[in-house]
Amino acid sequence: MSNNGEEFYNTFYNAFTSESSDRRSELKEYSREISENLKFENMYGSQQKPPKLMKVEDYNWWKNRFEGWVKAFAPESWLKLVSEYQAPEKEGGELINEKDFTEKDVKNVVAEYRMITLIKQSVREDIISLLEQEKTSKRLWEALEKKCVGSNEIVKNKKKLLRKEFDVFSCMKNESVCKMIERFGHLKMELARYEIKVSEEEMVDKLFAALPKDQDWQYFALMLKNTIKPDDLKVDLLIERLESHELEIKRSKVNSPAYQQNVELYYRGNIPQAGSPKTAFSAESSSSVNNENLHSGFHSGSSSNASDQFA
Repeated sequence: MSNNGEEFYNTFYNAFTSESSDRRSELKEYSREISENLKFENMYGSQQKPPKLMKVEDYNWWKNRFEGWVKAFAPESWLKLVSEYQAPEKEGGELINEKDFTEKDVKNVVAEYRMITLIKQSVREDIISLLEQEKTSKRLWEALEKKCVGSNEIVKNKKKLLRKEFDVFSCMKNESVCKMIERFGHLKMELARYEIKVSEEEMVDKLFAALPKDQDWQYFALMLKNTIKPDDLKVDLLIERLESHELEIKRSKVNSPAYQQNVELYYRGNIPQAGSPKTAFSAESSSSVNNENLHSGFHSGSSSNASDQFA
């Protein structure tokens, strides 16, 4: 291939591959952001819709968020979960026709229908589908809880498992202390929801025992125990000190000459790659160089020139 041909090929290849690669990266980043936004909206809800229950295992934390949302944005409907809705009746017990409802009756039935709709819209379809036969929002709510939490025997076994998880809790391999603390917070929340009693002292001792076994963390734990009175050393204070210490460790690594940038901490856009895309010309050139390097001593071209000189 001539030099002009190689130059044209490389220019065309670079333009095509770089643009398509950048486009794919942008679309991938855009899709990821949409996915994260949807996940966040499902977890915490928005002004337009409450949080959504996607997995039975998430029922406990979802229940708290859902109740808070309904109390804030649909308080009349929330009252229907507190006291079960009763359809208006005549004195003889006969149901009143909807066209004869009073203004108060209409207000109550609208709040009831909205509560049923909110529950159904906020729970994944395959979870709520078996509960469609429930006639009131309160019964639907109670049936959902029974389905997700389970019978008394299931609750009893779940309590045993959670207590065991607390007993064996520790920092996992390649896990940061901040991530460990985040896991501990979720475990603490589950223990509270299942009414498993764990004292403040037990939690403090567990956090100390769960720390990484390297010398830096063990020395820091010993320093905390010796400088803070046991009565003052609460879980919140300990977590604050541990997170602060890990931040100091990260800061010291940043100041190290060997530290490499962690751009993902603050930037999610496209980051240019250090290497350039391979082209047919570059591949051909590298191949020829590799072939030449296979020979010890002179290259084949050099040896032929040398023989010509001696001739």
